[in-house]
Amino acid sequence: MIDFSERVRRLSVLVDDKQGGELVRASQFQFTYAADAVQPISLIMPLADREFSDGALFAVMDMNLPEGFLLAQLRERSPKAPPTEMQFLALMGANGIGRLAYEQPGAPPRTVPAGIDRARLIREGAGKGDAIFLELVKAYLATGSGLSGVQPKIVVPERGTFPIPNLIVKVGGPSYPGITANEYLCLQVAQRARLEVPRHELSVDGDLLVIDRFDLLPDGGRLGFEDIAALLDLRVGGALSSRKYRGSYEDIAGVLGDFCSDPRAELVKFFDYVVLTVMLRNGDGHLKNYGVAYDGTRVWLSPVYDVITTTIYPYERGDGVRVVDRTMALKLRVGDRLRLYPDREVLMVFGREVCGVASPAASIEKITDAMDGALHAADHDDRIPRSMLKQLAAEWRDSISWYYLRPSRSKR
Repeated sequence: MIDFSERVRRLSVLVDDKQGGELVRASQFQFTYAADAVQPISLIMPLADREFSDGALFAVMDMNLPEGFLLAQLRERSPKAPPTEMQFLALMGANGIGRLAYEQPGAPPRTVPAGIDRARLIREGAGKGDAIFLELVKAYLATGSGLSGVQPKIVVPERGTFPIPNLIVKVGGPSYPGITANEYLCLQVAQRARLEVPRHELSVDGDLLVIDRFDLLPDGGRLGFEDIAALLDLRVGGALSSRKYRGSYEDIAGVLGDFCSDPRAELVKFFDYVVLTVMLRNGDGHLKNYGVAYDGTRVWLSPVYDVITTTIYPYERGDGVRVVDRTMALKLRVGDRLRLYPDREVLMVFGREVCGVASPAASIEKITDAMDGALHAADHDDRIPRSMLKQLAAEWRDSISWYYLRPSRSKR
């Protein structure tokens, strides 16, 4: 059981292992930069302003708070009182995605947890009844998960690699059969299309997806990372989670234009991401599933992450009828009334007008070829559940027909 009985009112905030400032919870959240701070904690909290206060936890800190599966697990282990945001940050320590770390003044040094063998994870998978995955949760949850999102997942350290967790381990569940293999295939499409993706491996049983964190550098350094919701200064945890589904992909393009060091190049990459989201029928491409990475000199679009084909998973409406959601997570353009998937021409106009892409049809062709290649490989991959693959292939073939095959060759 995790002890959340101690109140946490004050935390030191480190930026890439250097003193950044102090976070205090009084009547409001207050953050003050240290006199010798050299890096901002957020792209929207510049060093020049020195002091910040807000009634809610600052967005760059809020974005890594646990939700969904991990939040339920933590609450189950603290039955007497729900943990506070400051307690979550203290538990997270240096394990969150990005370069921020939190230390409680006077707290004893943390014990570095033993690493795990990546090869064993791939070989043994989730185990019967997800037993191996649940053992990972039991062993590493108390070290600070550092991951948001509703899907069951945990971050764990690879043996002999990093003193902090560097592997994201995901498992499926009865509500979303085959979801780990689904995400693996979607990442394979992105990789085949030469988009930037983190290293990812699917276990032999197809039930565990192991992904390397892209914010950790080989030399032990860390990149800054902020998702689009954080850059829009949105808090999206708990009752506010619906906020991540507000806005449009044009809004995201605007954020990238404001913050990226080379906006023109990053917007061209972002159009590839939008085409990927649209053609894979990823209805969960919300504001938290896009972000930027940065170091001390530049800011760029982060790699592809958290992408799946959602249209193979029906949900139950309030009246008990099971339906499939065939809408996007966000609207395409500012001013759109609905979140419907765009047709080919509308998608290409978005590429030209919003992202400055000279030949948007080439992006569609690239994603199409990658989807074909991933499906062909999956046909010969015993790790991929046949029933899930049949549904996913039907969705992808329909999407390819709509966006690539239907227009005449002369119009491409």
